[in-house]
Amino acid sequence: MASRDDFFDVSKASVRRSMVLFASGAVIGLLIAGYGLFTAKGTRSRGVPAEAVALVNQRQILRSDFMTQTQSQFAVPFEQSTRAQRMETIEAMIDEELMMQRGLEIDLPSYDPEVRNALVAGVELEVTADVLAQQPTPDELRGYYEQYKDRYSSEGVMQLRDLLSTSPADAPKAVEALRRGHALDAVIKQYGLVDSGRLMDAGHVDTGDIFQFAVRAKLDDALYAAASALRDGDISTPITLSDGVHLIVMIHHRWPVPQSFDVASNRVWSDFKKEAQAKVRAANLAYLHSRADIIVSPEYAH
Repeated sequence: MASRDDFFDVSKASVRRSMVLFASGAVIGLLIAGYGLFTAKGTRSRGVPAEAVALVNQRQILRSDFMTQTQSQFAVPFEQSTRAQRMETIEAMIDEELMMQRGLEIDLPSYDPEVRNALVAGVELEVTADVLAQQPTPDELRGYYEQYKDRYSSEGVMQLRDLLSTSPADAPKAVEALRRGHALDAVIKQYGLVDSGRLMDAGHVDTGDIFQFAVRAKLDDALYAAASALRDGDISTPITLSDGVHLIVMIHHRWPVPQSFDVASNRVWSDFKKEAQAKVRAANLAYLHSRADIIVSPEYAH
């Protein structure tokens, strides 16, 4: 068996020494290769793809975007732009890409509302891009119109008063007097009626023509339901709400008029596209929910 002194005596053969030197060489080679691998810039790609003008942390700045931005920034065709202008553009695009990547790195969308809103809007635009690009056929639009025909009519107009009785017991008497044709102002005075304040415009009671959608927005459901059924000169029965007894006096009611397909075609097209976008958005959200791990606080869980 070789002695310990044989290991350091190079004039004598030593298997142990040979193995140690071999292993040491392999380790040193791996260390050198690893250093070169992890310190080299652009390790994953040593060249710029043909469709790009630069790579920033392996993210491409596309040549088409570069050309468009150069033309837009300097208001000249790309072929007529100077090298200095092109260099200014590419440097600006690299700076922008670095800032964008930094924003993602520090998770800027998680706490900046404007960034979050822009990101959500961008994703929704990408999801619905195909829907926006597609043009519905005349038959599709006609079918949609026939399916939702009741949506398409001119807007009705009402001229009315919503009166509140200060003496609920006198409300039926006031209705009876109005139905017999007594003057509105005289009945208001005689039975202590006042405007409820719901039909206000700029601080005053609106006694003129009001679009029906505005009446719907201003009145309670029960009051609007009563008003929408009244014709010119009709008086509603007393309607009891939390603030008292109401009387609706319909002075003039111009009813909505159904619109033909030709007249309503622009609205039909807009509604058709909106509904298609809503369906795509709902499907996309359903997909995202299906692959997400979502935990909701117990008090807000379904």
